[in-house]
Amino acid sequence: MSAAPDDHLEVCSSRLWAVFHLSPTRWIFPGRMIADHVGISTKEVRFWLTPWVRTDDHLPLAHIAEVLHKRGLFWDSISVESSGGANPLTIKGVSKFRSGYFVEHMRERINTAAGAAPR
Repeated sequence: MSAAPDDHLEVCSSRLWAVFHLSPTRWIFPGRMIADHVGISTKEVRFWLTPWVRTDDHLPLAHIAEVLHKRGLFWDSISVESSGGANPLTIKGVSKFRSGYFVEHMRERINTAAGAAPR
């Protein structure tokens, strides 16, 4: 089964954000949030000296309750909450343009998966 070309969405934390927050790990290995037709995943390296130790989280599309878009002055953060309420997937330091596009399209996918939105 092949997916549509625009099915895969990905946002990364900004390296400039990492410099301002004095985070060499985020500068070398930016945090990533990836969305496709299955769900949303995050990939995060905890410490730059041990890049093989990382956290990969996944949340199926059917279990997503809400996509939160926290706007900042220069960079935004995105948080995806599950319907069970446990451990939201979060990425900080995303460019404003990319975060808005990502959140808008994820909300469309969630509404489409849940059926027609009530009026």
